[in-house]
This record gives sequence, structure tokens and C-alpha cells, in this order.
Amino acid sequence: MSQGSRQAAARRAAGDDALLAEFDLLEDEGDKISVSALVKQAATAVLVACLGLFVVGAVSAASAPYSTAVTTDGVAVSGSPDVTRAVPATTTARADSPSTDTTGNDADLSRSAVRSELTNAVAAQQESARGVALSNTAAEVSEAVQTSAANQRAAALSSANTAIATEAQRAAVAAAKAAAEKKIGTLIAASGSAQQAAVDPSLLALLATVDNSAPWVTPIQAGSYTRGAVFGEYGVWSRYHTGVDFIAGYGTPIRAAGSGVVVASDGGSWAGNHVVIMHADGSRTLYAHMSAKVVQPGTVVMAGQLIGYVGMTGRAFGYHLHFEYYPPSATVGDPYTAANPLPYLLSHGITI
Repeated sequence: MSQGSRQAAARRAAGDDALLAEFDLLEDEGDKISVSALVKQAATAVLVACLGLFVVGAVSAASAPYSTAVTTDGVAVSGSPDVTRAVPATTTARADSPSTDTTGNDADLSRSAVRSELTNAVAAQQESARGVALSNTAAEVSEAVQTSAANQRAAALSSANTAIATEAQRAAVAAAKAAAEKKIGTLIAASGSAQQAAVDPSLLALLATVDNSAPWVTPIQAGSYTRGAVFGEYGVWSRYHTGVDFIAGYGTPIRAAGSGVVVASDGGSWAGNHVVIMHADGSRTLYAHMSAKVVQPGTVVMAGQLIGYVGMTGRAFGYHLHFEYYPPSATVGDPYTAANPLPYLLSHGITI
């Protein structure tokens, strides 16, 4: 490189260095200007802020007498309403909290009045329903009392009628029995024998009246005996058994199987203490081997009436009642003319 070129290059380099130095100086100054500007702007902002606070304080102090104090719940306590606070367009007051709104008070009063009227109406309706229920109950009780009284009267009347009918029947039977006994007494006096007097047709007619008034029964009450030998059975009774035996303890009561009149006890010595009863159809029943008898010839007896007690008199082997049946054509005293008593008792509704 020539000397001239090197000088030119040195000048360009010196020029560039001067430009760079100048540029750096300018940057430093720009920086200095920006910092100072910023400081000035900050000071101005602070001054404006202080001025604003001063203005606001002055305005507040000037308007304090006319401002409105507000409670924490948003209700104004003095002066004009606070227009700076948002207020709902409509509010719904709680039914259980007090309100200063007179319109709400009027509505509450109106609702209370309606509620009171409704309460009174419901109470009146309930009272009316109770009254109707009580009236119906009283009517039912009255009807029940009347029905009960009527039923009691009907029962009493029925009982009285039954008692009257029973007494009338008893009186009729007693009258028939008395007439039969009187007739028997007259016939016995005339004939001298109860056996002959008992066959009189007029007496049998009276006995029919007596006989129809009482149903036949077993000679010994059911449950008090066991059945022994029956009619026609062979044993130690001579040829055959002429009746039916009721085995029972000593002293067991013996009853008349049917109504009739007691006739002479002429069954024979084998029968021991015995009773013979003639019935309305002319048949006779014989009750043998009694320990004791309580009726006598000529006595009119009713079915079921006590006539004696179980024993072992006469030709007997153990305590029992020997019961025989004699048809109208048979002869008492001849036991082999007797018939089977079981069909005869069955014809009167009695099963042994």
C-alpha cells in the first residue's frame, strides 16, 4: 500500500473514530435527557395526585352536612336516601320480620284477617260435624236402647208364655193323674183288685192322657249301668232268660220307663221286691230284684219317676235290675209269656 493510501485510511479511521465518539456523546446526553424527563414527569404526577386529594377533601368537607349516613345493612338513618347504593327494584319482606312498609303491614293485616276468618270457618265446620256426629250417635244409642228393650220384653214375654204353657201342661197332667188315681181308687174298692181295676177301658183312656205328656226313658239312667243278659239267652235261669238285665251298683235309682198306673206285684217270688206298671196300651212292665220300692198299687206314675232301688232280692246273682215286658194278652206271673223288651222300648224311642 502506498503512503497516500495509508494516510487516507488513517484519515477515514480517525473520522470514523470521531463519529463514534460523537455518537456516544449523543447517546449519553439522550440518556441524561430521558432520566431527567422521567423525574420531571414523576414529580408532576405526584403534584397532580396531591392536588386531586386536596380537591376531593375540599369537596367532601363542603358536602358533609348534606351527605347521608348509611348503616351496614344499607338502610339510611338520616337525611335523603343514599343514591350511591344499588337498591333492588322490589323487595320481599319476611313474614316473621318487622317492616316499616305500611303497604306490607296492610297486606299482613289483610292476610291475618283472612287467616282468622278461615280458621273460624274451619272451626265452625268442625263444630258442625261434631254436632252431626253426636246427633247420629245419640240416635243410634237411642235406637239400640229401644231395640234392646224390645228384645228384652220379647224374651220376657216368650219366657212367660213358655212358663204359662209348661204350667198349663203340668196342671193338665196333674189333673189327669188325680182323675186316674181317683178312678183307680173307686175301681179297686169295687173289684177288690188293682189288677182287675187297671184293665177298665175308661182308666186306660185316662192313662193315655198321662202317658202322652212325658217321653219314655231307660229304667236306669244312662251311664249308671251296663247291659247284662238279654231276652232268650240261655243260662241258669231255668229254660231261658225272660227279660233284659241292667247291671248297676246297690241302691242305684230305678225309674218308671213310661207313665202308667202301679198294679199288684204278682210277678212271683223269684222277682223278690218288684213293681208292675200298666201303661195306656194295656201292656205292663216289671222291675224285679229291688232292694226297696217306693210306690204302691193304685199310684199313677210318670215316665222317669222314681219307683225303687237296685238290689239282689229273689232269685238273683249279683246286683242288677231285671226288666220284663208283658203284652196286653200276657199274664204277669208267668214269665214265659213275656216278650222281648228291647223292640218294645225301641218303639218308644229308647235304645239299650
